[in-house]
Amino acid sequence: MLIVNEAQCQAIAQRLRQQTIRADEYLFVPATREEARREANYWTFVVAICQHTKSLAGTIDGRWCRGWDYLVRATRRVVDEVASAEAMAAINADRLRAILSDDFDPAHSTVDRVEERLRQLHEVAATLLEQYEGEAMNLYHQAGGRIAGPDGIIARLRAIPAFQDPLNKKAQLLVGHLDAAGVWPLDDPENLKVCMDYHAMRVALRTGIVEITDPGLRIALKQKAPVTDEINHRVRQVVSDACDRVIALSGVSVYEFDKWIWHLGRSCCFYDHEPICGPRTCHKMDICTYIKAVDYRCLGKCSLDGACKGSRDDDYRALWETNVYTEYY
Repeated sequence: MLIVNEAQCQAIAQRLRQQTIRADEYLFVPATREEARREANYWTFVVAICQHTKSLAGTIDGRWCRGWDYLVRATRRVVDEVASAEAMAAINADRLRAILSDDFDPAHSTVDRVEERLRQLHEVAATLLEQYEGEAMNLYHQAGGRIAGPDGIIARLRAIPAFQDPLNKKAQLLVGHLDAAGVWPLDDPENLKVCMDYHAMRVALRTGIVEITDPGLRIALKQKAPVTDEINHRVRQVVSDACDRVIALSGVSVYEFDKWIWHLGRSCCFYDHEPICGPRTCHKMDICTYIKAVDYRCLGKCSLDGACKGSRDDDYRALWETNVYTEYY
């Protein structure tokens, strides 16, 4: 159905080695034990509801932002509330809409799937209160600071429905971020993986680091046709394997690569427009997050232009991520 293209992984890794991924703008390194405790809880709740953030957009503290950026900047205004298991156990729809709005007016919120997100917040809160005295930090300590294993962080997070993705997208995002911030230093960082979301799939398929060997699947991806969970899982797994190869060949960290491919997917290779490569020049530098996250002197083209198969071949450029309904990403 799909295979990893080793030669293309090498070509993309060569381009990646020429770039520097800047520090995440949302990476807050705590100075005290209390700040670390707060950050562990805050990110556990925020990551739990980080799926399908396409509807989120607006101006927070004078800055227009969208998607993940909006989710983080909006919730940061009330960080102590979002970091409280007790508060999240009691949060209702109006309060969630108020937090995820420009001016704390629930009527002005653009957030969707509200009941789904409320359930996720309540489930995280219930697990933390019932098993960890309301503290995500206790989950980390009881896991011995290890990601993997039957008693590791990911296994413990799997008690929460929001973190039950077979490829652990949200769990990897949470653990990677908290490790980078020094909140959850990992005893087994080699078990970190790239977060498998729609951006990673889209970039991997278009660059050609993953080759589709099934003609029917190629047609489905071009047409954005719905696919089964089994097919979705297979595509994500092979993309994950390809990302592992690019990381190994480029020498960047998993955390850096994850930021790199994510920003590329939401900027040059975004789902709202044709990819900015080949004959197309950039029309969105004013809102591009890639050139802020990566040390790349942009001249109007994607940093992979020429190396990426999609920049040279309409057939690859026409590929899209799998079309599924999911709460995992």
